[in-house]
Amino acid sequence: MAKNYAYIRISDNNKQDAKGQRDRISKYADEKGLLVDKWLTYELSGSKTSKDERGLIELIEKLKKGDRVLVNDIERLGRDSISDILEVITRIINTGCEIHFCLSGDVLAPKHKNDLATFFITMGRAFAATEYSKERSLKAKAAAERRKLQNLPTGRPAGTIVKSKLDKHENAILFWLSQDVPKYEIANRQGVAASTLDKWLSRRDELICQARECGIYEKGMGLSEIKKALKHRLAG
Repeated sequence: MAKNYAYIRISDNNKQDAKGQRDRISKYADEKGLLVDKWLTYELSGSKTSKDERGLIELIEKLKKGDRVLVNDIERLGRDSISDILEVITRIINTGCEIHFCLSGDVLAPKHKNDLATFFITMGRAFAATEYSKERSLKAKAAAERRKLQNLPTGRPAGTIVKSKLDKHENAILFWLSQDVPKYEIANRQGVAASTLDKWLSRRDELICQARECGIYEKGMGLSEIKKALKHRLAG
């Protein structure tokens, strides 16, 4: 049976960056109906290390025909060597596997190994998506810095009611908890960190209590319904 491998690489112990990659890969996999079988995370430079040190050779040697490799963006495969990136991608598709660039939404598959136009256009889009993401990040940081200098809030106010990717899986999560499935295993199934699941569960309890205090809670209400009702009450 084909397996899906998610590959994450960060330059240092930047947990937020790792979380961002994991969240985007998880969202992409969910949209495509894919279940990640194995998460591979490496904390090391992409320009100062070899393919072997970054775990890419080990990953390629694990692959079987039909498997998929999911990466956030093309730079996860390397930073300074185009030849290294080309070699990694070529070896993956020559093994009969696909590589998915979740940031751009592009896929390179075995059928593209002799289609040079598609191969290089796809790589170009993957690189362009990475550069665009960097540009957006720099603009966001600059905007936050300007707001900070003006003594304006730079983050979301505490207690703000927002959607979570876990909301739609509420019933499954509660069922697994009732079956004594460990939280770390549930978090892995949902493609989130265990701490994210803990925060979601705590926030769920808070919102249920808030809904009860407001007199809008009804037995059987799901979290999405509770959030919608509370937003309506606050807006009114």
